[in-house]
Amino acid sequence: MLQDSELHDDHAYLVKLAYRMLGSVSDAEEVAQEAFTRWYSAGAPEVDSLRAWLTRTATRLCLDRLKSSARKREQYIGDELPEPLLLDPGRQSEIDDTLSMALLAAIQRLTPSERAVFLLHDVFDYRFDEVAQVLELRPEHCRQLAVRARRSLRLDRVRSDPDPEAVDRLTHAFFHAIESGEVQQLEDLLSADVVFRSDGGGEVPATPKPIHGREAVIHFLERVLMRTEPSPVLHRRRVWFNGSPGTVLTDADGRPLTAIQFQIQDGRICGLFAQRNPRKLAGLQP
Repeated sequence: MLQDSELHDDHAYLVKLAYRMLGSVSDAEEVAQEAFTRWYSAGAPEVDSLRAWLTRTATRLCLDRLKSSARKREQYIGDELPEPLLLDPGRQSEIDDTLSMALLAAIQRLTPSERAVFLLHDVFDYRFDEVAQVLELRPEHCRQLAVRARRSLRLDRVRSDPDPEAVDRLTHAFFHAIESGEVQQLEDLLSADVVFRSDGGGEVPATPKPIHGREAVIHFLERVLMRTEPSPVLHRRRVWFNGSPGTVLTDADGRPLTAIQFQIQDGRICGLFAQRNPRKLAGLQP
């Protein structure tokens, strides 16, 4: 007989898997619930591994969603970033760069099959023969998909230094430079090939496509933030989301306006990810 704690752990695991595939907290929770519903509807059968059964079911549900929403994603207005995922308070010291905005945004470039193989094998440590059973493919085909996924992701560019103290230090310095208008300080914080991405979902202002390079990013920040009076940054609060510290900018009433997470390499900011889509900020309400 399965214990409630085991079922709870399996449910949390499915949410993690589905979120990495879909980039949506609500969709991930729906997939996890649907996987369990199918198991219960089948009479809660005895299986060799319930987690394996649920993984296979949830992965296929995710693939169905990705295929059915392909046209919707093509019509998305502007740059699309994942919905921020908050961790339980007791787990906020856990660093997990497989949840980073940088990696999840890059994963969205993969085909559904590449996405599933990469996550199951490289993130969740399934063997290729096990991945093949989940996806109903040959193991050698899964290996090819994994190679293509890693080549597309360029993993050296989407992984961040997992040091929360460095993140906090650079975050403080970044906003001090923004609020004080210190362009030279801002330049010292950004890598030469820094990329800025923001997602407004067509509902609020955001960059329509990524901004590449330190000079272009600084020009954008000067124009949008540093030369605006009064400062649009009314309040800031540190929030741990997507596996590392982040910053939420709010209005005077505490409503989230933007969730920002940095990607850091070699002590500098090489990526800025700003989620501004109001529908994706609902989970950050205080």
